[in-house]
Amino acid sequence: MVICIVALVVLGFLGLFSAKYRKWAREAAGCVARMATLRPCETGFDDKVKAVVTTALMSRHQGIARFTHRHFKALSWVFMLAFVFSLGYSAYSIYNLAVFGTCDPVHPDQCIFNPGGDPNRVVCPYEGLNLSESVTTIGNFSSVASAVIEGRPAVYFFGTTWCPHCRWERPIFMNVAAKFAGYIDLKVTDIDVSQPPVEMELFSHYSPEGRIPLIIIGGKYFRVGSGEVFGAAREAQVLTALLCKAANDPISDCLLPEIQQLAAEI
Repeated sequence: MVICIVALVVLGFLGLFSAKYRKWAREAAGCVARMATLRPCETGFDDKVKAVVTTALMSRHQGIARFTHRHFKALSWVFMLAFVFSLGYSAYSIYNLAVFGTCDPVHPDQCIFNPGGDPNRVVCPYEGLNLSESVTTIGNFSSVASAVIEGRPAVYFFGTTWCPHCRWERPIFMNVAAKFAGYIDLKVTDIDVSQPPVEMELFSHYSPEGRIPLIIIGGKYFRVGSGEVFGAAREAQVLTALLCKAANDPISDCLLPEIQQLAAEI
């Protein structure tokens, strides 16, 4: 049954483009249907696949062909587990792509498909900003008066895997940022691994002493340190208000009275 399930998916897809695979796909479907109702597969489909694979390998390496023929059932299970894992990881990547705009929100530069363009580009105009002139706003964030947010704001989280304050802040930040998917350019960076120079330049600009965690919203709002002193619920509200302000109130949460009150204080 293992090989029938995998073959049904693979041959069903190939059958969309070529008629020669459709007969095999129908046989695989019939085999899976019978096995699902605890009936034996009468088509001999697995034997056919075994014969085809072994014959193809025989022309290339007889030793590998004999090994495959002898251990075909075990190899089918290995292939099935790899197929399920690959399918699950693909679904996880698609979810991240839909929510965060990248298939790997922790290391976006390692994502092969990035519809947002170059993952290393810096959207927020931090060059030339005098951060010493910034003023404190809600949640101990700093606001840079001279910074102007144009278009979709870039939102950065810098931390490490070992920092306890980063571990506290990250899930709260990620949960809030997920609500703004499509309205912000999200970048989560672990600075304890190799990073592009442009990312470290940005980090050094906003955190000259190298302190973490560091959150930057649109280049205009930033904070070095976590919001643990405020508690998780209040921190989530602060982050929501700042993101609403930076992205021009794109979601319904921005209309909540407590969020609007915080936004008015920024």
